Amino acid sequence: MIYFRNGELNENEVRLDLTQPAFRTGCGFFETLCWNGGKICHLDLHLERARKSLAEFSVVEEAPDYESVIREVIDANGLINKFARVNIFFPVEQGITSPIICAAAFDYIPQRIWTLKPCPNIFLSPLMAHKSTNRMNYLNAWEDAKNSGFDDALLQDFAGNVLESSFASLLFRSGDAFFEPQTEYKLPGTAQQVAARYIKIDSAEIKLMDVDKFDYVYALNSLGGMIPVTAIGEVEFEADFRTSEELSEKILDFRL
Repeated sequence: MIYFRNGELNENEVRLDLTQPAFRTGCGFFETLCWNGGKICHLDLHLERARKSLAEFSVVEEAPDYESVIREVIDANGLINKFARVNIFFPVEQGITSPIICAAAFDYIPQRIWTLKPCPNIFLSPLMAHKSTNRMNYLNAWEDAKNSGFDDALLQDFAGNVLESSFASLLFRSGDAFFEPQTEYKLPGTAQQVAARYIKIDSAEIKLMDVDKFDYVYALNSLGGMIPVTAIGEVEFEADFRTSEELSEKILDFRL
C-alpha cells in the first residue's frame, strides 16, 4: 500500500518513534472516508470532527492539502475508478501530528443488512466522543459479535441505554419519527450529520430492553451508507431499503 506522510509518498512500512505516545499508548485520532469512484465524500465534515479532537487535546496539526493528497494517494494505489476506503491517521508525537493518509479498495454492497449483538461488556469514557486510534475495546466487541454470527456489536451503558455499534451510528424509527440514542458516550457520526440534512432526527433515551417498540433500525457509517438492521439480539426488524437507499445516495454522494 502506498501512503502519504511528511510531504511524500511511501510504501508499506510506517515508522513511529518508540518513545512517543502514538506507539506506546495508541495516542492519536483517525478518520475513515469514502472514495466513491470519482470523489472523496464529505471531507469537510471529517476534518471538522478530527480538528475538534485535536484542539481539545492540544495537538498541533501539520496539515497537508488533504484533497489533493488524497487524490494523489488514490491514483498511486490504482483506485481512481474504484470504490475505496480512505484513512487519515493523526498519530501524536511530542504534541504534534503529521497525518498519514492511505487508501485501499473496499467492497461496497448495496442492499446490505446488519444484525447486532448486544455487547456483554460495558466501557464508558469521554474518549468515546472522539475517533481515537486506541480502539481495542471496539475491536474486541466486534470480534465477539462476528464469532457469534452477527455483523456488529451494539454498545450500551450500565443502565442498559443504547449507545452505538462498534463501527456505526444507530438510528431508530417509529412511524415517521427518527431517533438517535441520547448520550454523551458515542461518536458524533458524519454519516448521521449528512442524513440529518434530509430527515428530522430527535434524541431520545433508548433502552436495550425497549428496542422492540421501534418499527425500523438503521446503522450509518461513511463506507456503508445507511444500512437496515434486521436483528438486535433475538429481536427482529423488517428491512427498510427505501429509506436506506435514499439516504445512502446522499452519504456516499452518488446514485445507487
